[in-house]
Amino acid sequence: MNELTDVVVIGAGAAGLAAARRLHERGIDFLVLEARDRVGGRAHTLSSIHGSYPIELGAEFIHGTAASTRELMREIGAEAVPSGGKYFRMHRGRLEPESERWATAERVLRRIDIAGPDQSVAAFLDTIPREELSADQRADLCALIEGFDAAIVEDASIIGIAKEWRSGVNDTSHRPLDGYAPVMQHLARIAGERLHLQTEVTRIAWSQHDVTIEATREGEPLRVRAKRAIVTLPVGVLQTREELFAPALPAGKRAAIDGIAMGPVFKVMLEFHTAFWERIEHGRYRDAGFFQLPDGPLRTLWARFPDRSPVLTGWAGGGAVQRLVEQDVDPAAAALAAAAAIFPTVDITAELRNSYFHDWQADRFALGAYSYLRVGGADARERLADPIEDTIFFAGEATSSDDSGTVAGALDSGYSSGSAIAK
Repeated sequence: MNELTDVVVIGAGAAGLAAARRLHERGIDFLVLEARDRVGGRAHTLSSIHGSYPIELGAEFIHGTAASTRELMREIGAEAVPSGGKYFRMHRGRLEPESERWATAERVLRRIDIAGPDQSVAAFLDTIPREELSADQRADLCALIEGFDAAIVEDASIIGIAKEWRSGVNDTSHRPLDGYAPVMQHLARIAGERLHLQTEVTRIAWSQHDVTIEATREGEPLRVRAKRAIVTLPVGVLQTREELFAPALPAGKRAAIDGIAMGPVFKVMLEFHTAFWERIEHGRYRDAGFFQLPDGPLRTLWARFPDRSPVLTGWAGGGAVQRLVEQDVDPAAAALAAAAAIFPTVDITAELRNSYFHDWQADRFALGAYSYLRVGGADARERLADPIEDTIFFAGEATSSDDSGTVAGALDSGYSSGSAIAK
């Protein structure tokens, strides 16, 4: 089958759907090709059969101002709720209120000269005297960066981390009450019949203002001719599929791609019969949002406070995931073990109703959770976002300078690419 259009959008995650919306608004013909049998990309929402709450296997939070995300939610009447709650940390076998982690991180990251020479997070922390940053504080800070940025501290740029934390993206955090699925479905309806699912692109042949896409749609060959393409593939996929483009991408574009890494994440959703943690110890944890287990394989559990659904999320990111893989630890078992360690008086197995896990590292359409900058990759996101000969455009959270790793960053990058073509 052959199809002809003005712009072909590769990928129906947040960036691709946002690009399609912008093209639709400007009256430009387009076609969206998505390899999966669903939209959303790394935003993947399941609906619990036991209650009116979502199971978010991928993106879950709204970080910072996220104007584009909130505007879409207003359009569909979706509610965003704060994802706060009290922090508790296991200390000497007991959960204690925790308040110092973020203060320590901010104090250390303020020391960084973002105009100076770059180095890894680990190398930078090694330069701080022990009397100013104890071994325990260093370990906690590494764990915080691993968990929040999904970063490998021996590989991640300290300047990149500092810029992100100073941007304000970490200042506030909300979540869509009903998950991200309604947002993605709203955008998909705008794309309408110009969206093809189960369509995997195998080759992008291009010259200026002339793109030929070879793909398979539900197992059948498909060829699409267009004047331009917007590529929203995750950076991990771009790194492993150099043969996708003909001719190959310019050296500068390859260098930009290699300056960004795809962070690994294990996220396990544990669904229980009840939110038991709200009842134990005379309701001490009723308003808890996060539980920290410093010595566990999965160090963090969080509740969906304030909606009080009976779900805890087990989380590990970056280097912690590497260590779990090396030890051949099963993520679901590790999450259950963390819950049992945090709540030793509770029969976790009896309380458990279901568990959910998606391996984004093994998912060949993702190859990781979200991106971080590698040492020396200071302007890699901007260079990745630059179009090639006004023909090949790139979008996705990895191209966002201000909101990388977020749905808002992906949305904004898609809108920007669509607007650039519509000029």
